[in-house]
Amino acid sequence: MIVFAHRGASAYAPQNTVPSFKMALAMKAQGIELDVQLSSDGVPVIIHDFMLDKTTDLSGFVHTHSWQELRKADAGLWFGEEYRETRIPSLEEVLALIPKDVLLNVEIKSITSLNQPVARIVSQVLNQEKDRNLIVSSFNHPILKDFQLLSPEVKIGILTANDFINFPAYVESSGIRPYSIHPEASYLSYQSIEDYHKRGWKVMTYTINSTTQSRMVESLGADGIFSDYPDLNSDIQDSD
Repeated sequence: MIVFAHRGASAYAPQNTVPSFKMALAMKAQGIELDVQLSSDGVPVIIHDFMLDKTTDLSGFVHTHSWQELRKADAGLWFGEEYRETRIPSLEEVLALIPKDVLLNVEIKSITSLNQPVARIVSQVLNQEKDRNLIVSSFNHPILKDFQLLSPEVKIGILTANDFINFPAYVESSGIRPYSIHPEASYLSYQSIEDYHKRGWKVMTYTINSTTQSRMVESLGADGIFSDYPDLNSDIQDSD
């Protein structure tokens, strides 16, 4: 079972920043997950929340700030004094940092009503990474469909935080051809995972922050987990 470092080693360093990704690599994480959204001038930047207030010294929505403004923000002081002046990275900066053999899960964040060209822009950047081990995921399923049309060779992961009555039927009607399904852990069952596997879909679940949780979802048949503590779960990672 693969363990993804969720937003990097986010229990130990500010999430979605270079220090967090470097720490995950030092911990030999098999996979790294990050979040990408667009600045006001269309630069794909690495940050989870749509609002800047929680993890930076800026306020307001990410999409209302230019890349020049965002790259000057302090994205580390909220976590600890030692991370003062840690910056929000761009997608291209993080791709240059993470080795191509590390499985990278790029989660696209997008507010539907903004109608931003996020699928096209992220696709253009990732198309420069032909030999990278990559999954693109999102809770915004229309964005995933758009991305799939632009980059049909990239693996797609469908994120969900809902308990669908018949999720496989929903997926098959969506037009998305997923490599993997990424449900919130409380919705997992042996039967649902078996059903997904019969359709050829991997199952990656979030957010798992103890070995007890890890072993539980592994016993159900999950293929991967997202964890803020990649080292905590290292004893259950595949040796592959």
